[in-house]
Amino acid sequence: MRACRELAARAALIAIAVIALGAGCAKPMPGTHRSLYASAEEVEENFRGKPFVLGNDNTVALVRPTWWDKDRWLKLPFWFGVNILVPGVQQPKEGEYYVISEARLGKPLDTPGEWMIEAGSSLIKQETVLQTSRVHYLTGGKLLPIIVQYMGKRSFTRPDGKVVEIPVVREVSAPMKWTLGGAVPASYARYRVE
Repeated sequence: MRACRELAARAALIAIAVIALGAGCAKPMPGTHRSLYASAEEVEENFRGKPFVLGNDNTVALVRPTWWDKDRWLKLPFWFGVNILVPGVQQPKEGEYYVISEARLGKPLDTPGEWMIEAGSSLIKQETVLQTSRVHYLTGGKLLPIIVQYMGKRSFTRPDGKVVEIPVVREVSAPMKWTLGGAVPASYARYRVE
């Protein structure tokens, strides 16, 4: 009797090991992704050069094209910059998509369509280069949220001769559609989209 129980226990352990091994090697079904965030294809298809609506979640960016139903959203991470001091937030990865929120437009750079902005978390704002192609800013001020792609870092020489690495993000969407009622406040940068 004892031999039968030991044999049954070993068989159960082997079965569990085989199932666990199979689960670890299984490929995800086509059309699914393991990430919490929207895929590159979803971002490009729905937001490239288009305005979007931003949801009310301050931990993850809920975004939807303006023509989607009000209860349908995709998720993207917010841009917190590099050298993040916020616990639990991962460093940005080149090629990934982010939503820049609460940023301020700085000075235009020498290259047309490039701006120095202050962007990041609500605690720490970092200099970031924003590359635009369709959106042309006409005045300074706060930026309406925008979906961007992180392009890596670029070296800049400060007036004191010190060389610094500054993150570069490229515009993907047009600025967010204003949904708070009334006109966009004067504190926001004015722009045109081509």
